[in-house]
Amino acid sequence: MSNSSNVVGFEEVGGVGLIRLDNPPVNALSRDVRKGIIDAVGTAINRPRIKGILILSGGNMFSAGADLKEFDTGFAEPSLQEVQAAVEMSPLPVVAAVHGLALGGGLEVAMTCHYRIADKGARLGLPEINLGIIPGAGGTQRLPRLIGGRAALEMILSGAPISATEAKEKGLVDEVVEGDLREAGLIFCKRLAQEGMGPRPTRRLVVTPGLSETDITEALQTNARALKGRTTQSMVVEAIKASTLPFAEGLAVEAALAEQSLVSRESHALRHIFFAERDSGKVVGVPAQAVQTEIKQVAIVGAGTMGSAIAIAFADAGRTVTLIDNSEAALARSRENIQSTYASSVKRGRIVQGTADDRVSRIVPSLELAAVADADIVIEAVFEDMELKKEILANVDSIFPSGRLLATNTSTLSLTELGRATRHPGRVLGLHFFSPANVTKLLEIVRGGDTTVEALAIALQVAKLLKKVPVVSGDAFGFIGNRMMLDGYFREAEQLLLEGASPAQIDAALERFGFAMGPQRVSDLGGNDVGTKARRQLYKHEKRPDPYFVVADRLTELGRLGQKTGRGFYVYEGGRREALPDPGVLTLIETLAYERGIVRREIEDDEIVERCLLSLINLGAMVLEEGISSRAADIDVVWTSGYGFPRHLGGPMFYADTLGLAHVLDRIRHYYDKLGYYWRPAGLIERLVADNSNFEQWDKRLRSDAN
Repeated sequence: MSNSSNVVGFEEVGGVGLIRLDNPPVNALSRDVRKGIIDAVGTAINRPRIKGILILSGGNMFSAGADLKEFDTGFAEPSLQEVQAAVEMSPLPVVAAVHGLALGGGLEVAMTCHYRIADKGARLGLPEINLGIIPGAGGTQRLPRLIGGRAALEMILSGAPISATEAKEKGLVDEVVEGDLREAGLIFCKRLAQEGMGPRPTRRLVVTPGLSETDITEALQTNARALKGRTTQSMVVEAIKASTLPFAEGLAVEAALAEQSLVSRESHALRHIFFAERDSGKVVGVPAQAVQTEIKQVAIVGAGTMGSAIAIAFADAGRTVTLIDNSEAALARSRENIQSTYASSVKRGRIVQGTADDRVSRIVPSLELAAVADADIVIEAVFEDMELKKEILANVDSIFPSGRLLATNTSTLSLTELGRATRHPGRVLGLHFFSPANVTKLLEIVRGGDTTVEALAIALQVAKLLKKVPVVSGDAFGFIGNRMMLDGYFREAEQLLLEGASPAQIDAALERFGFAMGPQRVSDLGGNDVGTKARRQLYKHEKRPDPYFVVADRLTELGRLGQKTGRGFYVYEGGRREALPDPGVLTLIETLAYERGIVRREIEDDEIVERCLLSLINLGAMVLEEGISSRAADIDVVWTSGYGFPRHLGGPMFYADTLGLAHVLDRIRHYYDKLGYYWRPAGLIERLVADNSNFEQWDKRLRSDAN
């Protein structure tokens, strides 16, 4: 006999009540799923022939947890806690059979089951901290009862799922199985009945061992880098401490802390970024189910640092790469760098040697540009020079079959101009990877004036293949990220240098704010000459009033390129990455300020942070106003995924909303009166303030208009 709702099925199989969740794509625990589970448990209990209950799922995973939209709209009845009560207090033993992922509420439901088995490839975790919240459906109370306080704290603070094998070792699952999970689950249930094993409610277990102050200190230190500037971890600690209380009392503590975390600015910011990343690949005019192009073979022209890293990214994705350069020496260096990268991954235990060997073998060097003819897509990745790139793109276009994607990795140059150097500008667009291209999540897809929808759809497919977060940008100097950096954030940092701040003071102030690295350290890491070359290209088309990166450009002239030469804004001794202050740079800055009549003074850290952030926000509004970015949320994705802006603050545009746009505009006008040209307020900010609106509402109106 069988009975089913749309998302939860029930059938009786040889004395076992089989409950099957089927709510694609991730078996989210929606209201209908919750009700379906309660109804199915009730059905099983009322059938005398049934001696046990098995819960499993269809699709690729057990459950990814709650529908996050319900965090904002509110949870309809029945609640997840009601589901858990029905499961945990069942008079029949309930077994969860986990495959794929069991995350968040999905794992919390599994932990209320009396027994758990898992497929060998399953992964189980409580990632709520990544959204600025704590597990709120008993996760902080049941997990310590199953694996101990210290292990539970480490698992929740990291937010990373663990393997089925590790879960078995810790006591989170009872059995790891291979093969048919449904059959294994039925056998397990029948064995429980034969052995007279009844329900085993997790809530009745005792936390062993508990959580000591040493445990807390060490766990927080282990996760300190990932949780820099965050507050949610303190709530996690308090909740797990409460797991030694009687279960109902501990659950009440967890509920109060969960509600507190849910309404925090940190949680709102992290959820904003979560949804922004999920939506960034949705582009008006590009069908969600666009025709997929087969991408097996990729050609990359340019075997420098960036080209080599892009090759690694495609090899990691299981694709064959032809890496082309006209220099044997460049290809040899590239090969060494690629092998070194994979050797490091093996040493760190990220991959095994066989996998590394396979991926290295997928990258085939070539001195012949004609090798692009066999590729499904081509990416040009030579250094930032308009004429050189135009020449290469034109040559590739003449031998590369039409209809296939021809991309450039330019970080600042006009895509429209580059595309029109070819006979087929419609297939040309930018795939702006961020260094290191095989690691950094962001992929800025730049749409030239002639780029077709079909080419854009293929680029979004490439991002998905490489597991990148795509953001589509219009065509303008620097696109979204570099435009805001060069004309806003970094430019203002240089102005502060001239006015009296030191590189170390600026970097330290912005790193305390939450940036992964301060602007001068970033310049030294990437190479000061990189920015100088980009500005030389810019000056052929546009001008910027002095002072505009006079310090960085002078350092380039002096051969102080940063870490690669051992000297830049800082000194790097013995090839180490430690940035040491250099009195000579301070003297140079003083000279450049004197030449411009700038009177130097002591500058407070608060002013440094405010000016750098406001200039970033103001430029972001201009990028929106000019249509370079379609959404404020896309800008936030660019800056949190590619430029080190703290995720827990939501990105520059979200952060501006939290400050209040009226306040932002007032401070921008203050600096405009003092400093002039570069502080002209963006018209969009002025209009939003006049309308008592903000960037979030701007995005909502855009979505409404698109629909």
